[in-house]
Amino acid sequence: MNDRSNTIKARLLRLFGHGSRPLNQDSKNKFDEPTAVLAAILLGIAGTGVAMGMPLFVGSLAESLGFNEQQLGWIASADMTGLFIGSTVTAMLVEKTNRQRLAYVGLTLLIISNALSIQNQALMPLLMSRLVAGIGAGICYSTCTASLAGSRNTAWAYSLLLFVLVSMNAFIFFIFPIIDAQWGINGIFGFYLLEALPILLVVPLIPRYFEPAKQAHAEDTTDANSPVIPAALPRLCLASVFTFYIMVGAYWAFIERAGVDANISPELISDTLVWAQICSLSAAAFTVWLARHFGQSKPLIFALLLMSLSMLVMAQRIDQTTFIFSVFSFSFLWIFVDVFQLGTLSNIDHSGRYAALVPALQGVAQAIAPTIAGTILLYGEGYSSVMILCAIATALALLIFTNVYRKLIQVAPSLANAQ
Repeated sequence: MNDRSNTIKARLLRLFGHGSRPLNQDSKNKFDEPTAVLAAILLGIAGTGVAMGMPLFVGSLAESLGFNEQQLGWIASADMTGLFIGSTVTAMLVEKTNRQRLAYVGLTLLIISNALSIQNQALMPLLMSRLVAGIGAGICYSTCTASLAGSRNTAWAYSLLLFVLVSMNAFIFFIFPIIDAQWGINGIFGFYLLEALPILLVVPLIPRYFEPAKQAHAEDTTDANSPVIPAALPRLCLASVFTFYIMVGAYWAFIERAGVDANISPELISDTLVWAQICSLSAAAFTVWLARHFGQSKPLIFALLLMSLSMLVMAQRIDQTTFIFSVFSFSFLWIFVDVFQLGTLSNIDHSGRYAALVPALQGVAQAIAPTIAGTILLYGEGYSSVMILCAIATALALLIFTNVYRKLIQVAPSLANAQ
């Protein structure tokens, strides 16, 4: 009878997305509490606002302040450099520091820096205020990913995160053209400032500390006789994140400009960006199904392959048809890659050390990429060359993670195909 009760309980837990964690941890893992997950996700919204809305953010900077392509790349890079700094510092502190304090610091920096961005919009002061904004965003997003890494069902947790972020991004692409038409770039800075204020209220719901006793190491998800996972493998996963986000940074910063350059109407560009985000919501739900049936590694490899091919299509010709195809495929596949990269690292270590480093690698890649792309454009190589850069970066991410997967198959098969 006891065994039957446990079986029924296990089935119910699987139904609600918690079947992968041991039964004796269900009531003890505070990182799986719905309020903790919700608070972490809301903090993630504050940390990803500029990165997700980058195309319209850059477009508004160009229209409102008249910066050239290279200067736009510098400003975008300042935000992403700050994201790297904030995330790196958070990754170093997150295991032993009160996570609520980290969240408060990050949100405060976001509020102050966006206020300063409204006050002084000369190039150098704006670069400094955007750097500080990026640091605040990095602290918020890294604290978010580290907290969600404590879940015993990482695909479910990160899919929920991406679902909410994509929904928010679709709203951003809907509301930003209205804000920009009315108030210009100051309205967008004001939006980011006001967005951070109510999130201060949910910070107390985030668990303060990670408790080592609840940590799930690689041996939790591998066979008992498997060797310890080599330290090089999670580092290679981070390298794959970095190269993939070289593509994201270059593509996302200039895709709106590429559409303008191809004489696509601003209305179609805006509508495409909005509807692509809305349609990609289905990908966030689909990731959980894929993880349960195929694990996380194989769908990740397939998504990277398709992403690289879609960039090559865009490199051949940028017109209305390829623009729509490219934006929709990018938005859809980006969800798979983000969820499964974060999920793989979290399955290796639920303490959040590696997951907290993901925003740092994303930040530095997105700091470098707009500058590289802007320089390519400055020397007249055109947006097709930027798309070739994106295809190469994605192909490198694919090669790196394929190598990780092959090694995991050898040393820890169940982790290689973990949900």
